Amino acid sequence: MLITDKRLPRSPSMIVNCAFLIIPLVLVLILCWEVIFQSIAIAASPKSDPDLSCFRFQLPKSILQKPFSFADEVIPLNRPDVETRILSQVNFLLLDARSVLGEWLAERSRYAWIFEEVFQREGIPREFAYLAPVLSGLTRNASKSPGAGVWVLENSCSSAEGVEMSEDNWHDDRMDLELSTRCFASRIKTLRKDITGGSWLLAAAAYVTSQKVIQDLQQRWDTNSYWDIPLPGSAEQLIVRWIAFSIISSNKEVYGLRFEVQEPFIFDQITGIVLTKDLQIAEIARMTGVSPREILSINPKIKISAPLFPAGVGGKPLTHSIAAPKGQGRLLLDKLGKAGYVVPVPSN
Repeated sequence: MLITDKRLPRSPSMIVNCAFLIIPLVLVLILCWEVIFQSIAIAASPKSDPDLSCFRFQLPKSILQKPFSFADEVIPLNRPDVETRILSQVNFLLLDARSVLGEWLAERSRYAWIFEEVFQREGIPREFAYLAPVLSGLTRNASKSPGAGVWVLENSCSSAEGVEMSEDNWHDDRMDLELSTRCFASRIKTLRKDITGGSWLLAAAAYVTSQKVIQDLQQRWDTNSYWDIPLPGSAEQLIVRWIAFSIISSNKEVYGLRFEVQEPFIFDQITGIVLTKDLQIAEIARMTGVSPREILSINPKIKISAPLFPAGVGGKPLTHSIAAPKGQGRLLLDKLGKAGYVVPVPSN
């Protein structure tokens, strides 16, 4: 049997063509490896200071020209890394979250007087009045967060904490603005006292993580400075966004903001009310000539599923504080007396 080799003979021209194909490929591989090695070298080299000019919005000159104090602490804006973290959140709020920022500014304009009044009485820095919208905004959509109210309280305060609160099928005191703020004030003061260094910023970080988490991080990184401790994402975002929101809120004209300021959340508070029968929210609305929705808005602790003030629970009478529209407290009390809900108040 005759076996023949069917391979084509290697002509000189074929060898030359192969060379033209292989040489460029080798050159490309060499260039790729050079780029890779340069990238590795750059990544391993010490990082230079960040370019702050890349941010569209900068910090106001009034803040940069003198020591910037926040929550009784001087923020080290002379450190580029600190200024960058704050600028990142300022630009995030002004660009990416502008609509949310408007809601926060409106919310603060309504409720700030309640927060500031409690914090002044409790010896807490006034900057904490800016924290509520940021705190509730970060945790509002968190499926694992069981907290309620503007301070995202996981549970009500007890008498041992100095604030008597409760929750049942008709109300939740965590939704009451004054009670919940007093509860928050009690807890944030305790956290600050128990955390080494007495930092309000770390106390706020502990509020959204835990006291143990922050104490462990202080020990691990051997520092009591918030700015030097790598924190979990939620705590890191909370503190820096809180500071950024405060800066923006105090410098609205600098950033060209023209948000409509809402009327303060003001109402008449009737205290010490003992009812003779259950009082429906709809009945309060009828007596005061407003909608049930408005009555619920000034009595946020009342649950929609049971919109009433019960006369008692388990056979025991209850003493209520009922909010009425501004200027109608006395009128409501008189009408409740005439309708037999309470013992009529004698006229002067």
